[in-house]
Amino acid sequence: MTTALSACETSPSFAGIYDVPEAARYLRASPNGLSVYPVSSAKLIRWIRRGIASPGLASLPGQELLIAFEDLISARDVAALRAADVGWREINRTERCLRTTTGSERPFATEHLWTGQGQVFVDWTDRLLSASRGGQLALEMLTEYLIPIHGLQFSEDTHVATSWEPAAGIVLMPEIQFGAPCIKGTRIPARTIAGMVEAGDSPHWVASTFDVSHCDVVAACDWESLLRER
Repeated sequence: MTTALSACETSPSFAGIYDVPEAARYLRASPNGLSVYPVSSAKLIRWIRRGIASPGLASLPGQELLIAFEDLISARDVAALRAADVGWREINRTERCLRTTTGSERPFATEHLWTGQGQVFVDWTDRLLSASRGGQLALEMLTEYLIPIHGLQFSEDTHVATSWEPAAGIVLMPEIQFGAPCIKGTRIPARTIAGMVEAGDSPHWVASTFDVSHCDVVAACDWESLLRER
């Protein structure tokens, strides 16, 4: 069967949406998730109350919270910034600056964010701006000290995140399978592959059936195993 992505297979009506426990598990299951991104459901709700997601979500009861893909990416970036000892005052100041600079409701889901020396940086229009310092140009020499936040791809038109690879071979794309983790380059949810293996089908048979590699099957099983553990 053909599993490669094509433009005609995607639709904005299938944009990714996640409940808070699900989003928190994805963050914890990503590389170094427990040490770099130790985000519990309660912590994620507190961050949403602080306004890191869409402003309209801040006042909703926790049991009613559903976040979009861009909100998930915002939480991921904020978690990385907090792990790098960037304070909330700095994060909030950066968020305000980026809203103005990017025009985006979710500025932490736009472009590549960097952190170093207690500042937050955004790579915007081919310049390194110190977003947390009011948009002043940062010294290029500081780039060697900055910590990159990897795993994201962005739209060339909107500069908003379009995909996240939380683990090798596993990708979340908001317009593919409702944003569920899928095998990279396909529309196949990782849970589908892992479920068949757990039910007793051999990895090689599953790989052949879905026209993916054995490594893809292993990646799906490893990812689903991490989700259960986290």
